[in-house]
Amino acid sequence: MTDDAVLLNENVDTIRLLTLNRPKALNALNSELVNAIVDAVDAAHADDGVSAIVLAGNERSFSAGADLKEAQARHGDDAQAARAHADAGGRLYQLGERTDKPVIAAVRGYVLGGGCNLAIACDLVVAGENAVLGYPELKRGLAATAVTPGLVHRIGPKVAFEMLAIAENITAQRAYELGMINKVVPDDAVIDAALDMARALAEYDLAAVRTTKRVFQKSTELSLSQSLDVAREAALLNRAMRD
Repeated sequence: MTDDAVLLNENVDTIRLLTLNRPKALNALNSELVNAIVDAVDAAHADDGVSAIVLAGNERSFSAGADLKEAQARHGDDAQAARAHADAGGRLYQLGERTDKPVIAAVRGYVLGGGCNLAIACDLVVAGENAVLGYPELKRGLAATAVTPGLVHRIGPKVAFEMLAIAENITAQRAYELGMINKVVPDDAVIDAALDMARALAEYDLAAVRTTKRVFQKSTELSLSQSLDVAREAALLNRAMRD
């Protein structure tokens, strides 16, 4: 894939490294990039040679959020076109659920709005120590709509509402304390740290990793008793496949 592509795609060992590549726009999420990310994750999911996926941003930023120029150009869209665009964003913010392979975000620089939701939609997040995370929608005169559900489900209502309503950016260390990210490393070590995490996962039995992720995902959605049922069935299926 050429450097002109909005998403760079390469294999590092058994890891699929996807790099958002709109650096002049701080990797803002336009329709082309959103669709490219979703398609690339689906392709990695279907590729038996891929054990994990790392998602990174090119140059100074992971992603500054939605492409506001494109959003302005869509003001004349009819209801059907607006719904199609919203559905595409929904697929992006459920990125980790599109595959049972681990998805790791490697973030540095600006991680804002939709870009922040994209990061926390991944299973694991490694952040540079100078990363800036937040939801500036209200400061831009926009309602925080599409970004709200993912944030509420991942960090809880009180802190989520503060981030959305006060709209102040936070540091990587504060994001770590809130449980939004898993590890803080020097900025120039972000991608290597994410790849190391992916390599560690690749050392395990891939079927066991994928089963663990599927049960984990269901456990975030269901009651305890329902989750235990899912876990029991997964364990029995896993045993049958090994016998």
